[in-house]
Amino acid sequence: MNLLLDTNIILWICRDLSEKRVIDYINPEKKLIYISIVSLGEIKSIAFQQDWADKKLGRLEEFVDTSRILDFNESVIPSYVTIDAYSQRKHKEFSKYPFKTPRNMGKNDLWIAATAHFINLELVTTDTDFDHLDNIYNSIRKVSIYDLKKLIK
Repeated sequence: MNLLLDTNIILWICRDLSEKRVIDYINPEKKLIYISIVSLGEIKSIAFQQDWADKKLGRLEEFVDTSRILDFNESVIPSYVTIDAYSQRKHKEFSKYPFKTPRNMGKNDLWIAATAHFINLELVTTDTDFDHLDNIYNSIRKVSIYDLKKLIK
């Protein structure tokens, strides 16, 4: 299964000064890497607001150029709707949930998860925002921040 990277993974890739160790670590099988247009917007906003140096911006552009950008259209909306309903414990097809209270996902995370679900991509992230979707709507792979820090040094 090919990969869709969450925004936080892209941030780590941009921090990596050491010959793409982060990319090799998250993608040892050299699968196709996709980026949601939502993540691209988020990362470029972060870069702008934090006034990234030219070298870091260059790493971002180089990575974006070697990835596939996924824009979406109305075809993704059913995935968004069902993931949002499931996360809020209001999906009509589920009577039992593995979580007791709603999982309030940010709207950008909902779009990223919906895109991964619609295209059938493994979603790679460092955070817990998508955990409740693993093996229900998405295949989620969590990457340890501790491991990433060791790679970057």
